[in-house]
Amino acid sequence: MAKITIKTQAIVLQAIKYGDSSLVVKMLTKEEGIQSFMVKGVFGKKSKMKAALFQNMTLLDVVAEIGNNSLGFIKEITLSHYYKSNSTDIKKITIILFISELLSKSITESETDTLLFEYIYQSMIRLDEAISDYVNFPIEFALNLSKYLGFYPNFDTYSEGSCFNLLDGNFKKSQSDIYQIDQELSKKFYLLGTQKNFSEISLNNKERRLLLDAIITYYKLHTENIREIKSVEVLRTIF
Repeated sequence: MAKITIKTQAIVLQAIKYGDSSLVVKMLTKEEGIQSFMVKGVFGKKSKMKAALFQNMTLLDVVAEIGNNSLGFIKEITLSHYYKSNSTDIKKITIILFISELLSKSITESETDTLLFEYIYQSMIRLDEAISDYVNFPIEFALNLSKYLGFYPNFDTYSEGSCFNLLDGNFKKSQSDIYQIDQELSKKFYLLGTQKNFSEISLNNKERRLLLDAIITYYKLHTENIREIKSVEVLRTIF
């Protein structure tokens, strides 16, 4: 692929320090899917591209050069959306840590998917604007993300007393299966997937943790690159 210059919105998924003053930054771009960039000198006093711009899930507008199977080069960069609370609220920071790891491991293709991009972009703004009732957000986000990744649960198969099977994504009558969650939890899972106002669904801390574990197992079963989500241990501390 020859080098091309793109102007696009982008979401920071991961930034890894390289040497003393540089970062390798993985982003989801609206125009070109997953792209990685070498950003030099971000820790220098005179740098126009400060390291703070590359925090997890930062929403950016970038002009960049990509191609030649090498790391891209960012020519211009500005904030696309200024976070009011996502960068300062410890609970939201913890949620973002989880989301960025989930995305980094589940999205591997560089193909353009504007619907996926818009879902993630608008979800981050919604989290930023949420004043309360966002403790269920990680479960909601991961559940709806699976729709764009191609393994959204088949909620049409639900009936009262059925159990959700994590392996095939269907609800079935109760049976002994290691990939099955129980009837009560399956009902909550069904409600989460079918009711519009997610925040009104009542979950206690135990149910929330169990559903989070179920969602992570579901992702492990349906994606190739997820073996573990390390940030989930930190996330559990806010439940």
